[in-house]
Amino acid sequence: MFGGAQLLLTPHHDTSTHAGTVIAVSDGAVTLRAMAATKRVGTYGLVWDTDAGPGTGTATIGPVTRTTADTVIRPLSNISGPLSAGTAVTLNPNIYAGDPESSLGIPFSPVTVSGELGAMPAWQVPGDGDTWVLFVHGIDGQRESGLRPLPTLVDAGLPTLLITYRNDVDAPASPSGLIALGQTEWRDLEAAADYAIGQGATDFVLYGDSMGGSIVTRFMHESPHAARVRGMVLDSPVLNWSGVLQGQADRFGLGFLSSPLQAAVAWRGGINLAELDELDQTAPFEHLPILLFQGLADPLVPHAESEAFAASLPHARYVPVADAGHIQSWNVDPGSYEAALAEFVAQFAPAA
Repeated sequence: MFGGAQLLLTPHHDTSTHAGTVIAVSDGAVTLRAMAATKRVGTYGLVWDTDAGPGTGTATIGPVTRTTADTVIRPLSNISGPLSAGTAVTLNPNIYAGDPESSLGIPFSPVTVSGELGAMPAWQVPGDGDTWVLFVHGIDGQRESGLRPLPTLVDAGLPTLLITYRNDVDAPASPSGLIALGQTEWRDLEAAADYAIGQGATDFVLYGDSMGGSIVTRFMHESPHAARVRGMVLDSPVLNWSGVLQGQADRFGLGFLSSPLQAAVAWRGGINLAELDELDQTAPFEHLPILLFQGLADPLVPHAESEAFAASLPHARYVPVADAGHIQSWNVDPGSYEAALAEFVAQFAPAA
């Protein structure tokens, strides 16, 4: 049990999935071995090592176009770095591996947020209004996760800050060196809000994916800036860590070990799991417009909990996405995701 708790709470900084080795590369297509990762529905980033260093080769693969008993063929585009048969690759749901300018041609400023543990890098994307979007990635994630919805936020004219927090790459480590599942990380979001207020922000839209959902909801309970929040976007949000741990135990046929696993996580991380159960404390969200995306093939976040959370709130819209894994609703159907997001954030856009 302690090993499982340590694995969950220790930063690894890798959200990619092993996808085997390339079988063939042809004009505009790549052939990969058939496995769960390579058969995923949707569009993903492909990452591999080159002579320049780990993870320096990147490309985009589109939805599967053809399958055999042993292989899948997918469209291949945006190739950076040599790619050939025999290359070991991983799948990156973030799609993009660069910053807003290099990935999307969106101007930005690299800035530093001063938090209680030290300096945390962030990407500041300009906009026209004084309602800022604060994007918070998930456990062991990266700011790049926010690049998928960023063009929609920019089109709405909303200034956006894609933040880092304790234990991220280039951000300070927590005192224990362990992830606290949102219980302390919300303070770094508060520091980002302080920074944005110093830059002219008056109100916020909080956007959290995975553990980012836990961070933004904890912010609503704890931060004096909660009154400035006008809405939230949640993508595969962790709303109840006990439910996540129970689901993982059940998934591997070890449901009877859920209670000791939860106890180990709480003890090892000094975490109050009951405090992080948002299903039982929804009052701070009852006045907020909320957009919640949830993949129905998510192996981590129980979709029934996301649905129940949204159903309990008068101004929440729940968007279930068939075939989408964890934080992969955009990947499965970018057009529908962006349309729903554009409609939602239009209410916060600056007046024309």
